[in-house]
Amino acid sequence: MSEDELVWLSAHVFYHADSDPLLTDLLLPLIRRLRDEGSARRAFFLRHWEQGPHVRVRLQVPLRQAERIRTEFQRSVLGHLAEHPGPADVDPERLGRSLGRLATLETGVSDPAASARILPPNSLHWIDYEPEFAKYGGPKGIAVAEDVFDSSTVVSDHILRGVDSDRARLGVALQLLLLGTRALGLDDDGRAIFLRHYQERWVGYLPDRERLFAAWDEQYRHQESAYRTLADAIADGLDVGRGVGREWERLIHEAVCRVRPLVASGEVWPAEVDRSAPAFVAEAALVCQYTHTTNNRINVRPQGECFVAYLAWRAVLGRLGIDPKQITVGVTGNGVSVDG
Repeated sequence: MSEDELVWLSAHVFYHADSDPLLTDLLLPLIRRLRDEGSARRAFFLRHWEQGPHVRVRLQVPLRQAERIRTEFQRSVLGHLAEHPGPADVDPERLGRSLGRLATLETGVSDPAASARILPPNSLHWIDYEPEFAKYGGPKGIAVAEDVFDSSTVVSDHILRGVDSDRARLGVALQLLLLGTRALGLDDDGRAIFLRHYQERWVGYLPDRERLFAAWDEQYRHQESAYRTLADAIADGLDVGRGVGREWERLIHEAVCRVRPLVASGEVWPAEVDRSAPAFVAEAALVCQYTHTTNNRINVRPQGECFVAYLAWRAVLGRLGIDPKQITVGVTGNGVSVDG
């Protein structure tokens, strides 16, 4: 490996409080500075739960500068945590049970030993970055995904600094989800299928489905005109979400244009999609992952993702003149089929 090559630095910052201030006051300014000075060629972050609540920061840097950047980054983070620590009185058994539930939801496998691997809060650990090749369709798929993560981090930075309430961020997530369907080139029929599938991805995270869907139905009816206006704007090609929306749609459109020929040739194929499925299902699965990781960055969790997908789906069904009670949905290895 020559000194001109790029390497990834991967810092896991364990913090058991709201991670928004950690990001807006420390980590994102550090990322911006490293970008501005040319030290970080690409950078992204992700909130995660394994081994305890933490933020993962990935920095792609020149090998010859890696040690300096690592040392300076660690000094800044540990100094901040010393002055602004999060809670340190963690109940390992309670946290372990919570982590075990999350493991079951995410992987389908229980993890009774989760509490034994909890790392201390207010700490930084350098843990190698392991790209998720299967999820993103292989090395060429990861190359596209990392560019999306890099650009999405810039978009998320703007959102986190400009939108400070969880409720308002759900509105942003609704816009991003619909803009993603437009970047995919979907019409309303395709959009309805995609949105129902996105909803189904996260329905397992709902603690009381019947109660929540009843509440969401009421919410949709209460503001139906606003949701329909948004769906109309998407279908009519109008500007949505101002600068952030334009940047998001651009980056997803560029990613789709890059992966489409690779999916068609079979060079990129996400593991979750059966190889017998149409190529478009693989493209849509990748856009789902790009959207999910961005929602993670702006602190919209799976239950919130299910909620905004439901609202968007209802709005598109309204445009199509379809009563949601007439819809039957089947989830297959090839995607989601919707019959009405």
